[in-house]
Amino acid sequence: MTTDVGPVESFPDGQVSIITLGRIEVGIIRWSGKVYAVSGICTHQGGPLCRGVLSGRLAGTAPGDMTLEDAAPVIACPWHGWEFDVCTGEAIWDPAVRVRTFPVKIVADRVLVEIGAGSRRWLASPRADET
Repeated sequence: MTTDVGPVESFPDGQVSIITLGRIEVGIIRWSGKVYAVSGICTHQGGPLCRGVLSGRLAGTAPGDMTLEDAAPVIACPWHGWEFDVCTGEAIWDPAVRVRTFPVKIVADRVLVEIGAGSRRWLASPRADET
């Protein structure tokens, strides 16, 4: 089932907007011109994932060498700090652990989220309505 959750401009860049779709809490994340949707529940211990910190991913090639990758957003659960890749839903420290992600599409400047079995995952960008 596809749900129109509002105009793109109602989701501030670099922030999580929490919405409820039926009985599911979903975080809508607009990051660098793309829009993502992730489950509001952390799979680690059921914490309120989307009330955590959203940031770029820290990376490094050697001890003491760290950079912030703004192209790779992560969200950290406020309960225990577990971090998840917003794009894939994979936990940063254990890719076998995931949070659910939902397909998002932008059509006519509206954000559409696909909730339901069998939906394929697509990533929204400002030009998604041209495909």
